[in-house]
Amino acid sequence: MFSRLLGALIRAFLVVVVISAPAFLLPGVSVASQEISLIVGGIAAAFTLFEYASTHPGLIDFRFAPPYNRVRFTAFAAQVLSLVFLCRATEGVDAFSQDLLDLADQGIALLNFSLSPVNIAASMIAVGESDEFVTLIKRAAALSFLITFVSLVFFALLLWLFRWPVGRRDFNLWVNLPTFEPGYGRDVERRLHRDGMINIFIGLGFLYLLPVMISRASGWFDPSVLLNYQPLVWGATLWAFVAGSLVIRGAAILKVAWLVRRTRNP
Repeated sequence: MFSRLLGALIRAFLVVVVISAPAFLLPGVSVASQEISLIVGGIAAAFTLFEYASTHPGLIDFRFAPPYNRVRFTAFAAQVLSLVFLCRATEGVDAFSQDLLDLADQGIALLNFSLSPVNIAASMIAVGESDEFVTLIKRAAALSFLITFVSLVFFALLLWLFRWPVGRRDFNLWVNLPTFEPGYGRDVERRLHRDGMINIFIGLGFLYLLPVMISRASGWFDPSVLLNYQPLVWGATLWAFVAGSLVIRGAAILKVAWLVRRTRNP
């Protein structure tokens, strides 16, 4: 009981730190924005605390099958902090600013290919803007995408080389997928496979769909708002994190479907 509550408190604290970090680390952020970030972080932390302090499943998938959620949160935190320091590097705040900018430029060069999500995001969002703005968007998108890609590779290794979920003999499908509707027989395997593929396709499509939607929303979205670093950090983070999370969830569900099939046909 105590260890579970302590773990929930640590997770909640980390959530507050990561969510409020941009408001306190970025230059030129108002006190009001800092207060709002603390409120949002507190709400997210409260949800995390209630979920992980409970002995029963709630809304979070694979809560009892680590390190699924740890991989996702680590990727999220890495994206937020790397983009925060990229923005600080653009202003030349830190001693390592130029090194970080060079790393982002190397990411742009690495992802400079046909149908690259980074190029498409920049061309859709920053069309008609200055070269400095286009470069900033590309750097942010490249860093965020690369972190997501690394997290996907790590989780793929975790799935197939380290035999996730650990102790699969005790793996409970209904506890780790609380929002999955129960079924019987082959229907479970079939729906798991379907849901896994849907998550992967939506995640991959999200990388391209979101920039297109933003570019078509010129009536209510002004791309220059991204010159304010906070919207840039959260926009680039959510663009890559949501896509990566959906792909990770889809891959995990497909692995569970494979385990179900292997159990039925040993």
